[in-house]
Amino acid sequence: MVILTFLFVAVYFGALLGWIPGSTAKQDPQTLSRIETILFVIIGYYFGRLPVAATEKTLKDEIHRQTGKAENAEQEKTTALQENQGLHEKVKNTKAALSVSIPEATPEGLAVNLSRGGSSAAPPDALRHSVLAAMRVLES
Repeated sequence: MVILTFLFVAVYFGALLGWIPGSTAKQDPQTLSRIETILFVIIGYYFGRLPVAATEKTLKDEIHRQTGKAENAEQEKTTALQENQGLHEKVKNTKAALSVSIPEATPEGLAVNLSRGGSSAAPPDALRHSVLAAMRVLES
């Protein structure tokens, strides 16, 4: 495209200065006018295309940046969900370890059963082992 532009500029100046036989501005103004029009269209294309190319590059860069941000956010979301699931599993395992000391206790009523004293309370050694197991689960 650049070569074509230089070619038309050279033909235009050649016709304007009379280097092209039979096409001086005084002898054939119509040919010069046609070359002029084509030259102006080509130059106008370049002046219109350069800002568009710069804007296009800027928009592509912005799209790549936003895509990267979206991918990072998705990865962080996935990581957070995995951590959340791991924590829920730890809590579930801790409740199961604590409920071992009182076989009739369900994980939902664990706090009431462990705090209750009397004949249905767990022996201290079983309670101690359950608490140690629960601590191991929480530390893992």
